[in-house]
Amino acid sequence: MRYTMIKELLIKEGAKTILALALNQVKKIGSKLISSGNDIEVALFNHVTEVKNWAGEITFKDLRAAKNIQEIYIDLDFYLFPRRNRITENEEIGQIPIRNIFQHAPKHVAILGQPGAGKTTSMKHFCRSVLLDETFYPAEFHFPILIKLRDVNSNPRNADTKAILIDDFFSILGLNIADSDRLNSDAIHQIKERLVVDTFNRIPCLIIIEGFDEVVFKKDRNTIIGELGKLANQIEKSRIIVTSRTADYAYSLENISPYEICPLTDSQISLFALKWLRDDDRANRFLEAVRKSPFHDTTIRPLTIAHLCAIYERVGKIPDKPKTVYKKIITLLLEEWDEQRNIKRVSQYSSFEVDRKLEFLSALAYHLTVKTQQTTFTKIDLENIYKKICHDFDLSVTEERSVANEIESHTGLFIESTYETYEFAHKSLQEYLTADYIVKLPSIPIQKALIERLPNEMAIAIAISSNPSEYFSEFIASILDIKFSFHFIRSFINRVLLEKPEFNRNSKVGFMAICLYSKYVFSNFQKSQLSLFVIDDLVKEFETFINTIYKRNASDEILKLYSVVKIVDSTSSSKILELSRKGISTRWGIMLPDTLYCRQNFIYFTSN
Repeated sequence: MRYTMIKELLIKEGAKTILALALNQVKKIGSKLISSGNDIEVALFNHVTEVKNWAGEITFKDLRAAKNIQEIYIDLDFYLFPRRNRITENEEIGQIPIRNIFQHAPKHVAILGQPGAGKTTSMKHFCRSVLLDETFYPAEFHFPILIKLRDVNSNPRNADTKAILIDDFFSILGLNIADSDRLNSDAIHQIKERLVVDTFNRIPCLIIIEGFDEVVFKKDRNTIIGELGKLANQIEKSRIIVTSRTADYAYSLENISPYEICPLTDSQISLFALKWLRDDDRANRFLEAVRKSPFHDTTIRPLTIAHLCAIYERVGKIPDKPKTVYKKIITLLLEEWDEQRNIKRVSQYSSFEVDRKLEFLSALAYHLTVKTQQTTFTKIDLENIYKKICHDFDLSVTEERSVANEIESHTGLFIESTYETYEFAHKSLQEYLTADYIVKLPSIPIQKALIERLPNEMAIAIAISSNPSEYFSEFIASILDIKFSFHFIRSFINRVLLEKPEFNRNSKVGFMAICLYSKYVFSNFQKSQLSLFVIDDLVKEFETFINTIYKRNASDEILKLYSVVKIVDSTSSSKILELSRKGISTRWGIMLPDTLYCRQNFIYFTSN
């Protein structure tokens, strides 16, 4: 309470200072000040009250109710310069806690980050701390001043306007000059600029210019950057923070040091979940469920983990099907997050709207994954793939960098992580986008060299297909004559288990699962005789997989088609059997293998 009263006194004193400065300045142009001391004081109080309320909570569609910033906020860390400025991936970047930013930065700051990295929440924390936390740089900031740049898009301005920030500051300070529309516009602008600079050099404020990336028109961006450059060189007693998505801020302005928000660490993720769910047991169950999921890598972004926490808080679990989460996160980053905040991002390419961006990302993910089998890609990789697919999206063959930059800015799904090196922000989303491309192809890909590179993606394609049972069966049937590596089969089976495809009542699915296991066993049998039957590294995975299928499908279909010939190995708890095909050579339009190998419990499984 006492600290709040001190802030009120500082606002009152600040209003007096502003009035004196304003009266002195308007005399120079032979005009007069309309605003009274009370007008200025009321304007400042109203602005600070608005900032305090804005900084008090966060809300989004998945939330049961708005969250108090104080209850859920965790300190983030900053890279000392943006990652895209690194020359190589091995170049280490120093980090500092967010709270130390004003000790480290000599003057003003640009805080950059990907969509959902925590830029706005951090600014809310700063504003709230200046107003309510007496330990937060008490001598350095009297009160916060906030400009939300998204408002620029809806405020009509003259085509030849020279000021956006200056005009907004002038309004926030409650200032109004008589007959300003009749006076020389250059003189008025100079007086306003001088008064704003003098004010912030007399009254120490935390000046937050939030959301540079949200300014739609290039003309307005150029105006704002010009003003920022001048203000950063003239204001010494106050601190300016400008926030932006990394891809939109490619400027080097004197006295403005760029920092980039780091991804969340494991300890930060744990603390985030605990503060959000406010119960140790619930937080631990949530974290355990996320860690076992294929999308655990997405929790390094505050926006993503916040939405997962909100869903868990409402329903007591994360979604059962990973495909639900993939779609949710991609929709959130592509469109929904901006929609919820009433932000419209305009593409510089006429036919490159949200749905086309998703299709482009899917094609890009597929071709890059197939070409490199890596999560990072060079500029040359990007150029080559871009040239291959750009015509499908009505994009110019020479604009791969600007297209990549727009996708990074608008979605944050694809980023420049090092100088001329790119990557998908989350490996699981790269896999999902690749699978999305695969499942929309005219036919299932069956080339060995291609499929060997895509075990995870093929598993996801099965899960997101319109009929997982048919897709799985057709895929396995088409590759029965192809030898695949142990790595492929293990990765594929494990990922199918994680993706939890909805297999319907279809006896072909169970048969194809046995065929896949037989293929794996026969391959190992040829290499090492009986030793690998005893070891059988994948027995647990296959048992889980096949039992999952047989919960919905009868297992006796195998014995209708095959007879048990002999026990190949009896040293393990479940005997390995050799089965021989009966007279029927085809079933479901598929040529049946002459011989199958499988474990005894696979074909004598009893469904509950």
